[in-house]
Amino acid sequence: MPFGRTCIWMVAPIAMAASAQVQLPDAPGKEATIAVCGTCHEPHRAASVRLTREGWQDTLAKMVALGATGTDDELAQVLEYLAEHFKGNAPRPLNLNSATAIELESVAGLLRKEAAAWIAHRKKAGPCKSLDDFKKIRGVPFRKIHDRRDRLVCF
Repeated sequence: MPFGRTCIWMVAPIAMAASAQVQLPDAPGKEATIAVCGTCHEPHRAASVRLTREGWQDTLAKMVALGATGTDDELAQVLEYLAEHFKGNAPRPLNLNSATAIELESVAGLLRKEAAAWIAHRKKAGPCKSLDDFKKIRGVPFRKIHDRRDRLVCF
């Protein structure tokens, strides 16, 4: 899983304060997870999601593409930590009509603003009937929905 070598940011005091409230298991990789993930969001965000190893690998790659930084070793530690302590079952399709923002981000691969755009749309216009409905929804890139068709449903 090559990520390339990057520099790690200093963990913001706010992220450290938030992490103190979250019960992350004490295990190898915890500090790397707080350092890498805590620069952009609270560590409890990961603690609320359950994914397979492949799901965590996809999520970590997405976070790196969005700017998360760490050495290859640190990123490998984060993957091991999340895959071990926040395991999910084999991926089952995500119902986009009832998915939470966190599910839309972690499973559908949407950015926070894209997940918010879909949630606002479904509250106003109602549920989707097929994935092709996303071609017409402003603020939600259909390409992301199409790329994950095997994991997403509307019912």
